[in-house]
Amino acid sequence: MIEARGIIENIEKTKAKIEKIGGVYDSCYFYTDIVFIPISGEVDLNKEFIRVRVLKVNNWQTKNVVLVHKTAEWKGEAKIGNFILKKEFDTAEEAFDFIKEYYKGKLKEIFRYFRDGWQYSLGKNRIFVEDIEKLGPTIETEAENENELSGIFKKLEITERVSDSVPEMMRKILK
Repeated sequence: MIEARGIIENIEKTKAKIEKIGGVYDSCYFYTDIVFIPISGEVDLNKEFIRVRVLKVNNWQTKNVVLVHKTAEWKGEAKIGNFILKKEFDTAEEAFDFIKEYYKGKLKEIFRYFRDGWQYSLGKNRIFVEDIEKLGPTIETEAENENELSGIFKKLEITERVSDSVPEMMRKILK
């Protein structure tokens, strides 16, 4: 899957547009992302990040705390994400303990942010409308290829695509 994110002005209008083009509402979610970087230096959060996601409302087939170590390959304003590590926990403390042991104490938390969102299906594609703390309303689309991705953005009249990951955008905002 290939994914891209865009900036939107109005969540309710965007959700209505999604439904108008055939999108089907799946669920809502609320969570906090906690981002970590190596103590010894900076990392490009567009290419790689380590995150603990603490889900407050979760309709997915997962535990309420998910640790991921993810890399991304960017193709313009779209990316293909790859998981180096994905592990689920019952509590955030369990995830933090795992990080200390697995990464041998070489990581530090750099920031946290909250987001709430609404997930839609459009054929084989998924659309996420999100309100991200300090960033505001965005839309992320996952599609099988760039043509489908661009087509969805065009149908939804999303003109402002972003070429940074959410962790990188948040690092810039929170500096």
